[in-house]
Amino acid sequence: MSIFTEFYEIVHNAGKNVQHFMVCVFVNGLVMAALSVMLGIYYTNIGLSEVVIGSLLSLRTLGNSIGAFFAILLVQNFGTKRALYISFSTMLVCGLAFTNLTLLPVMQAASFLFGVSQAIFVVVQAPFYKKYSDEKTVVGVFSASFVLNNIAMFSGSFLFGRFSDIFAGFGGLVFGSRMVLNISFVLLAVNLVALSKIQFNLEFSDNSRGKGGIKAYLSVLNRDSGLYMLKTALIGLGAGLIVPFFSVYIKHSLNTTDSVVGTIMAFAQFGTVLGGLLTPKLSRRFGRVRFVLICQLMSIPFLISISFPQGAFLMAVSFFFRNSLMNMANPVLQSMAMDLVEEKQRTVMSSIFSLTDNLLRALGTQAGGIIMLAVSYNAPYYITVVLYLLSAVLIYCVFGRNEKFKHLR
Repeated sequence: MSIFTEFYEIVHNAGKNVQHFMVCVFVNGLVMAALSVMLGIYYTNIGLSEVVIGSLLSLRTLGNSIGAFFAILLVQNFGTKRALYISFSTMLVCGLAFTNLTLLPVMQAASFLFGVSQAIFVVVQAPFYKKYSDEKTVVGVFSASFVLNNIAMFSGSFLFGRFSDIFAGFGGLVFGSRMVLNISFVLLAVNLVALSKIQFNLEFSDNSRGKGGIKAYLSVLNRDSGLYMLKTALIGLGAGLIVPFFSVYIKHSLNTTDSVVGTIMAFAQFGTVLGGLLTPKLSRRFGRVRFVLICQLMSIPFLISISFPQGAFLMAVSFFFRNSLMNMANPVLQSMAMDLVEEKQRTVMSSIFSLTDNLLRALGTQAGGIIMLAVSYNAPYYITVVLYLLSAVLIYCVFGRNEKFKHLR
């Protein structure tokens, strides 16, 4: 069976609930593509410094972290479906606000609330897929969703940079990047329609009632989940130092147009799509734990390569392999993380990992802007390499040496 046939079979057999949820994942991927490619450039075009840009980007990520905490309370009190309606509606309003109302306090507040609302959707994903799959299909479902997200990121990255240049021809650079961002946020209305067609299982929607906030978090912490949380923190900090600045870094290093930036980032996303399609086969061949470690360790040389001065072709190749290898391990890691706790605790577990990841990403983004301004655009990459190496050690400590997870090797 080819990787494309296998992908089609996974999506086709996943059921209507999962299929409609994947529509939401796809649209969210388009929005993230617009933010990834255009937001840093847009902020640069309106005259903001690297430190202010880093602050705004980190506020959104900080919102992701805090939103992960409150997502549990929203799901408990309103149910999963209503919580997601709140999530997508708030993302739409706040995205339009921080794009069109260029007063710094408004941009800061809207960026933060956008992050808070997006966290609800992120927290729900892993428990949802784990609920509607079994041991044989779980990696396939996680991988298919990952592939759809990255197809959206790829197509969005490729198209949005070009649309920005087209719109800029009518109204200038600021107008071009602003229009692309507005279009992406309006697309969130599609998610509201898809959400209306999903029937959420009551047990999943209500799996933590009576144990909210700190008590819910403490109930899932043990040696394995604690080490995994530390791994999540290291990855989040390292990603925060570099990922939000990819488009700015490429534009600065190559002194090029938005279209070229979008093409390079789209090429990298295309690699991630291919990697996601290969994930089910490769994880079966090597075992899940070994597969994750191979991917993360092999991505590091390409991350180092990005930090060196080079032409557009080598930059694109380095981004292609860094993104492919580092990200294709994510769906396998997410499915493995759900095995750390019982079913009734998975939403809480997803929340605490999302909170940890995004809190450290926010700190990393703030630090990344400062380091780039004070030292160089390359310096954060070397710090990230060290953090990624340490995270690989922790993955081995949690899953590689524990007999409880022997079935994942």
